[in-house]
Order: sequence, then C-alpha cells, then structure tokens
Amino acid sequence: MKIIVYINFVLTILLIGGFFWLLFYQKPKEIVYVTPSSAPAETKVEEVIKTVFITPVPTVTVTKTNQTTYIPITGPITTTSSSWYDAPGTEFYLNTADYGKTPYLTWSASLKVAHGNGTVYARLYDVTHGIAVNGSEVSISNKADLTQSYSGSLNFWANNNLYRVQVKSLNTFEVTFGGGRIKIIY
Repeated sequence: MKIIVYINFVLTILLIGGFFWLLFYQKPKEIVYVTPSSAPAETKVEEVIKTVFITPVPTVTVTKTNQTTYIPITGPITTTSSSWYDAPGTEFYLNTADYGKTPYLTWSASLKVAHGNGTVYARLYDVTHGIAVNGSEVSISNKADLTQSYSGSLNFWANNNLYRVQVKSLNTFEVTFGGGRIKIIY
C-alpha cells in the first residue's frame, strides 16, 4: 500500500511540474494581425521586396593540385658503341594508366663524353613492343663532366610495358650514362 501512495505522489509532482513548465517556459505563439490599408497592393509588395535581403550562397571552388612522381634509372653505364647499346640494369616497368587519364611524362639523363670530345646519345626503348619511345632521344656534346639533358613530353604505349635505356657514341669515343629519371606529373 505504501508503494502505491508513493507512486501516486511522484506522478502528481511530475504532473504539477509539467504544468508549470508549460506555463512558464514555453514561448507563446506569435499572432500576426493584419490591418487594412488604403495604399495600393503594388506599393505594399514593393515595400516588402525592399526589406527582403538575399544572402548569397558561398561557392566552393575545388582546385586539383598536380602530383609529381619520379622513376629513378640507375647508372653509370659506359660504352664506345656507335650503335644503340642496351644499358644493363636500367629496365623498369611503366603503366601510364596508374597516373590518371592524361599524365605528362618527361625524362632526363646525366651524360658525358670522355675527354669532352664527341657526342653521346641516350633514349628510352620499349622492350615490350620493340621500338624506341618517340621523342625520348637526348644528347650532350663535348662535355667531359656529367651534364643533364632533358626530353620534351613523351608518349608511352598503354598497359604495363618494359622499358630500358639505350646509349650510343657518335664517333666511338667512350661515353657514359650516369643515371636518369622519368618525371610523371598527374
């Protein structure tokens, strides 16, 4: 019996508390009164339009920043061959699809000619298709110290293909490929 009295007491307190909460803490609904006006409706509409402020929605501009990746090609490789010489240890696989839809690829080679007399040529060779990479031939003339030579934009065949560096000397003087790298911007 005591429990029932206690429960009734608690429920009564909650009911009274809820009533006072509704009475004092709830905001009353706003009432809008319309008063008749002698001004034409068009004038009132213009007044309302003048007081409405439109806040522009901020626009978000996403700018994509390019990423750059390098594929190092090790050297040094020395030869006196006047025909294209396959530089051992310079092989690498490349799949341009790994770098987005339109990657920009170039390569650079560090080259020299013994005694600074003659010309050294280097190029990338597509072993998979048996052809030189178009536009990859670079050269240095009359430089006894390793000097960087840069290609323009290169177009590689699709899919994962094997490439290597080929080197040759113009006049059978000793030439050196000191190393290089493929630069990929995507």
